[in-house]
Amino acid sequence: MGRVAVLRLCRVPVCILRDAVRCNLSRKSSGLAGTHSTSTTDSGHSYQAVLCTKLKKPLVIQQLSSVALKPTEVRVNVHCCGVNFADLLICQGLYQHRPPIPFTPGMEFAGCVLEVGPNVTSIHKGDRVIGVSSTGAMAEQCVVDHEMLWPIGEELPYEVAATLPVSYGTAILALQQRAKTQPGETVLVTAAAGAAGLAAVDFASHVLKAKVIAAAGTDEKCELAMQKGAVAGINYTTKSVKEEVKKLTANKGVNVVLDTVGGDIFKDAFSRYFYR
Repeated sequence: MGRVAVLRLCRVPVCILRDAVRCNLSRKSSGLAGTHSTSTTDSGHSYQAVLCTKLKKPLVIQQLSSVALKPTEVRVNVHCCGVNFADLLICQGLYQHRPPIPFTPGMEFAGCVLEVGPNVTSIHKGDRVIGVSSTGAMAEQCVVDHEMLWPIGEELPYEVAATLPVSYGTAILALQQRAKTQPGETVLVTAAAGAAGLAAVDFASHVLKAKVIAAAGTDEKCELAMQKGAVAGINYTTKSVKEEVKKLTANKGVNVVLDTVGGDIFKDAFSRYFYR
C-alpha cells in the first residue's frame, strides 16, 4: 500500500519550526523576543530589524537594542534570510502562530555566530551557521536556541544557505521521517518546481535513491524538476496526472505522493491508481 505525505505550503514551516516556536515562547511572553525589547546586553549593541507594527500594513525598519542571551541561546549576525509564504501570512494575521505586535518576521537565515550563551558548547563564535526561528530572521541579528542552528562549510554561500532550512527540512521530514521512502521506490511530487518541491525532488532522487515523477504547471517547470533529478515530468494543466502516472508506472502506481498543492490534485492523490 502506498503512502501519502500531504503538506500545504502555508503549513510547511509548522512541521519544521514547532520546536523553535516552543523554545521562543518564553522569550516572547517576557518581552524579550529580540525584536522590540529595550533591554540591552552589557555591551549595549544595537542592530537594525524589519518590524511588523500593524497587520496588513507595510513593514518598517527600526534600530533595536540587543537582548541578553539565555544560557542555551546564540546570537547570530544574519547575512541572508529566506522569505516564505508563511512570512506573508503571519504579517497579515492569517498564520496559526500569531506573535505579539510588534515583531520581526523571518523563519530561516544564514550567518556568522556573534555570541553564545554559557551553556553552549557545540557552537562557537565565528562559526558559519544556518538556523530557524519562529520569527526574527529579517534583522541584522537573530537570537535562537543553539539546537535551532546547524554549521555550514565555507564553500556554501550565505544567500544559498539561507534558503535551505524550510524547503529541505520539509522534504526530509515528509519523505524520510513520515513516508519512510526506500531506495528504488517511486515518488510523485506535485508543485515540483517550487522551493519545497525542488527540494523534495533533489532529496528523494539523490539521497533516498528513489525514482521521482514531477508534476508542475508548465513544461518549463517540469524540465527544471527533471534537471534536479526527476525521471519524468507531468504538466497538469495539459495532461491528467492520474493517467500519466498509470502510463509511467505500467499501471503499478507510485509508492509515495508528496502533495503541496491541494484541490483536485489532493483528491487524486488518494486514488487507487496512484498506489502500488
